[in-house]
This record gives sequence, C-alpha cells and structure tokens, in this order.
Amino acid sequence: MAAHITAPTKCLCGHIDLFSFSSPGMSGRRQDRLYANSTLCGDCSAHIRDLVKPQAKGFYKITLPQLVGRPRSVSWANSLRVAHIRSLGPIMARLKCSTDPVAVVALAVFEMLFKITDANFWLSGKDQAFGAGHWVVSEIEHLMRKRDLSMHENSRSAYCYWKAINPAVIHQARQEASALLSSPPVSTGESPAVQPSQAQPPAGGTSVFL
Repeated sequence: MAAHITAPTKCLCGHIDLFSFSSPGMSGRRQDRLYANSTLCGDCSAHIRDLVKPQAKGFYKITLPQLVGRPRSVSWANSLRVAHIRSLGPIMARLKCSTDPVAVVALAVFEMLFKITDANFWLSGKDQAFGAGHWVVSEIEHLMRKRDLSMHENSRSAYCYWKAINPAVIHQARQEASALLSSPPVSTGESPAVQPSQAQPPAGGTSVFL
C-alpha cells in the first residue's frame, strides 16, 4: 500500500495549496503532482462555487441555437436544455452584472455550454448538474491550461465537446475571458493557510482570482 504524503504544491492558479499524494511508485507520484499542478487551489475553487450558487430570481437573455438530431431526440433534448437555462439563467444574470473577472470566465463557460446543438449531448447529460460548482471549476481549469491533459477529459464537458467539434468556440470563450486568463499569477508574498485537499477529484485558481 502506498503511503499518503501531504505536501505544498503550486496549483494552476499560481497559489500554493496542500495536496495528498497516494499513488504508488514514482510514475504514480508524478501523475499525482501533474494533477495537482493542473487544478485550482481550494480557495479559488471555493470562490468560483460561491459565484455560481443557485439564484432565486434573474433573467438572462440568450438566443439558443436549433438542436440537431432525430426529431424525437431533438424534442426531448430541447426540453432538457430549457430546464437547464431556467435554472442557470438567474446565475448567468448575476455573473453578467458582476465586476469580478472570474465571473466573466464563468459566464463564458455557460455560454459555451448553450452553444452546443447536438441533441445527444443534452440527452446523455440529462442528469448532469451543469450549474454545480465542481463542473464550473473544471471547465474554467480547462480554459486556463496551456495544454490539454487526458486525465481531465470528461464526456459531460462543454470544453471537451468543442475541442472535438469546433475549437474556435473555445478560442472565443478564451477571448471573452482574456482579462483574467492572460493575467500572470500575482504573488501574495506567502502561501495561503488552507487545509489539505485530495489531488484526485476536481478541486481547484490564480492569484488574480482573489
């Protein structure tokens, strides 16, 4: 059994966070570290989750593209998509009004999602909580990375969908969020005091997040 080692690790956001490494062997530890280096720190992840908390009221005007697929599939998929926009619309409206640059990235993530026209994507993700904080964190991490890593591939990811279908949509999302994504990490002078977190599930920013 591999021993658990908790160590400070630089995250995707530039912050230092504590991660627990448990994979056996040198290659396993390298994979653990790669995962930790390519995800956001706990504080930045928490900040994103706070931004996308469910909202009771709010309206976000968006033109939904026509879905493609078999007629019955399109009809069902459209009802699922409408349900998602009803729950996410108030969140998107809040993000639109926010001056927080992280909110701009989160809004770009949702807009990237609702550009998907494949009925099968919506049907296969009928139980997916696209407004869940961990999903949004994961999508923002995808946008922030300089290169894609197979360990982060997810069939329910809007980023992964567009990477395979039309990377230009990803480029547009990055352009919309360029104020944050192009910013270098800002040194805080010392590591933030955080609790150890597992380097397995998507956890999560950059110093510019806080």
